Amino acid sequence: MKSYRSLVWKELNNQKITSVLILIAIILSTIMTTVIGQSLGILSALRQQQAAALNGNRYVTFHQLTQEQKEKLKFDNRLSFSGSFMNIGTSVIPNTKLSIWLSEYEDDTLSVYPSITQLSSGRLPQSPHEVALPQDALNLLNFSGKLGDHITLPIRISLIRDDQAPFEYKTTFTLTGILKSNYLGYVSGGVNGIAGQGTAEQLLPKKYQLYSTDVRMINKNHFQNTVDDIAAQFALPEYCIQYNDILLAAVGIDYTHKSDDSDNGSGFPFMAVASVLVGTLVLLASGLIIYNILKISVTKRIREYGTLRALGAERSKLYILVSLQLALLCGIGVPAGITFGILFAKGITISATSLLSPDLFLTSSSEELALLIAKNSSGKILPLLISTVITLLFAYLAAFPAARYAAKVSPTLAMSGPSIRVGRKNRKARRIRSFEAFYARMNMKRNKGRTTITILSLFMSITVFIALQSFSTLLDTSTAVQKMHIGDYSITNKTTGFSPEVVKELKSLADITSVSTLKYSLYTQDSKGQMPISTSFSLQPGEALHIIGVDEDRLKMIAPALTQPELQDLKAGKACIIKNPIAINYGDTRLSSTLISVGDNISVNNLTLQVLHESSNSITLDNDGFVNGVQIIVYDTIYDQITETINYSELYPVLSPNADKENVEKVITQISEQAGGGQWLSYQDTDTQLAESYQQIKWLAWGLILFIGLIGILNIINTVYTNIHTRITEIGVQRAIGMSISSLYKTFLWEGAYYGIIAAIAGSIAGYSCSIFVSAAKTDTIELIPVPFLPIMGAAFISIVVCLTATCIPLRKIADMSIVDSIETVQ
Repeated sequence: MKSYRSLVWKELNNQKITSVLILIAIILSTIMTTVIGQSLGILSALRQQQAAALNGNRYVTFHQLTQEQKEKLKFDNRLSFSGSFMNIGTSVIPNTKLSIWLSEYEDDTLSVYPSITQLSSGRLPQSPHEVALPQDALNLLNFSGKLGDHITLPIRISLIRDDQAPFEYKTTFTLTGILKSNYLGYVSGGVNGIAGQGTAEQLLPKKYQLYSTDVRMINKNHFQNTVDDIAAQFALPEYCIQYNDILLAAVGIDYTHKSDDSDNGSGFPFMAVASVLVGTLVLLASGLIIYNILKISVTKRIREYGTLRALGAERSKLYILVSLQLALLCGIGVPAGITFGILFAKGITISATSLLSPDLFLTSSSEELALLIAKNSSGKILPLLISTVITLLFAYLAAFPAARYAAKVSPTLAMSGPSIRVGRKNRKARRIRSFEAFYARMNMKRNKGRTTITILSLFMSITVFIALQSFSTLLDTSTAVQKMHIGDYSITNKTTGFSPEVVKELKSLADITSVSTLKYSLYTQDSKGQMPISTSFSLQPGEALHIIGVDEDRLKMIAPALTQPELQDLKAGKACIIKNPIAINYGDTRLSSTLISVGDNISVNNLTLQVLHESSNSITLDNDGFVNGVQIIVYDTIYDQITETINYSELYPVLSPNADKENVEKVITQISEQAGGGQWLSYQDTDTQLAESYQQIKWLAWGLILFIGLIGILNIINTVYTNIHTRITEIGVQRAIGMSISSLYKTFLWEGAYYGIIAAIAGSIAGYSCSIFVSAAKTDTIELIPVPFLPIMGAAFISIVVCLTATCIPLRKIADMSIVDSIETVQ
């Protein structure tokens, strides 16, 4: 064994360049997997941080609890957090589509909502009748006072399901703090205000002094069981349980009562598939960095293994020899790769986060931000272990086939090297326009294994680069909030509506790309249970009938699973979508409610419609509350037939990329004033705030993408360099039979170009296919998406340029060698 250990070191020492190239490949592979593994914790933490900022750091909220129930939750050992607040009521901001949601928070409950507690000036309220309001709300109220001044607000409050009219009152508060404007609530039609503790007790009747309690669970795996147990213990109906879909999705908690936005019911876990797909691509790419280098270099050693066999070496000795060589290289490369990977991961994160304000991360200072990063970027054992296993696995997969071949065949065959059978399928004489290009293609065909490995390595680097860019968009939890509003503006008229001419005027503006529309009519029963519209079904007492007309895009949003024939039936007035009333309990008794099922045929104003789909989400006008009853959703023009009206209730214009916002808002204001009673709301500030909440994740994701792209470039250079370096003898023979230096350069440059072009085409197709799966994780449907031309063209161009550059570097050195030295060189 001593002689074999000496031979291991002697071989590595004699083939310094090849050994260095293999060592570089091992280090690059380990760096890639280490950086990805270390950064996953940071990305996950920042994603959860963003989700908490958007909708509160709470898993679920239980509404309308008594004092006793609230206290029980506070001491429930299954909960890691329990914080309560009490609703004071809602104050409508005059001449706007917004309201102020006033609440009184207990203890540290406000820590759950970091986005609504950032002070611009003053302090948070501490005593009854003190209030803190956001700056935008004060501006809309035309409040010109200062801190310490009084502000009077008309307020109304009701229970979630109330059989009585809302309780209305007017009260005066002392303004103690001005909060930073928070536009996230605009999509729901409101902004948050904070009242001092004790306010509710002094202002509200006992009936409305109920608590809402935010909780987080210790055991995430038993989340749903815990919620169900609490609901049963307190006899809470479903409508008093509010799940935080955004945070639950970010944390990865599964639960049964998902909203349509969180899961449209396709039943296929596209998000999981996309994550596994991209993760597998990254691991394969990192493994191939080692595999291609070792495969090219170790195949050349088959003759050496044959010589050792001829000298009496047993088969097991060949495996020991290969194992010792890999152990020595990996023993140096893996620790070095892990060390560099940890340092690079930390450097990428610090560089990305240093460009942004700590406010975007919902931290108060740079030190707190650094602590968050350090907490989630410290050396994770599992990623480091996976990195090591992947490196060793691909190293042995690449090296052992050559040793196995030499061990199986006779020493004579092994010493002659692997046989190459050249088959000429087409012997027809053709004109060779470029000898160097022709010879390059012949070289690639002559050693298909080496060609395949080289192209596969480049292919994986391109595929991973494109797929990662698409996957980074899945990390943005704000997309769930963005879906809550349709256009860049919302224009509403609850009385006369907007004429079709107004819609045409908006669509004709160069600054507007499209206008989505909503037509809405609400019919209520009179004292005798009669309605001013005929139907083939009867409503239960207290229920209303909503007739809603929407355009084609809105129909697809409401029911993504609609087929083309079903969509045609909707547009032809043969079908509809239904939203059934919410079931109401009176004590322990569930009251009767109207139920219309999918497949039923109903008649409305003498028009027969088949129910194609039942929606779980209601459509309301101007973010108003849902009036319990049946909603019949039809196509735009069918609404006109049913209601005999053609005006639109709400319009949602979408701006063009370089729109003149002042001009658009001027036109919108004129339209609202001319219609009488019209109001409009801009979502521009909301979208800006949502985009800012994703910035920290976006910067870090791009840092990782660019770093992996750099690793891919180094991999291409290493692969091409190894490919040429192991062919020095071949190059010497070619020069000996008369090939000029110029032809030599052109031949290998053509090879490099072919490698780059083939890999770019195949990688672009594979990357686009991966992007389709990644996009399906957002929509839960597989469909064609716009081709990401910029990433594809960038990856293709860089790969070709790098291939050509990496070809020139070793050729220059080899061309300076004498022909005899080239032929005699030990590779």
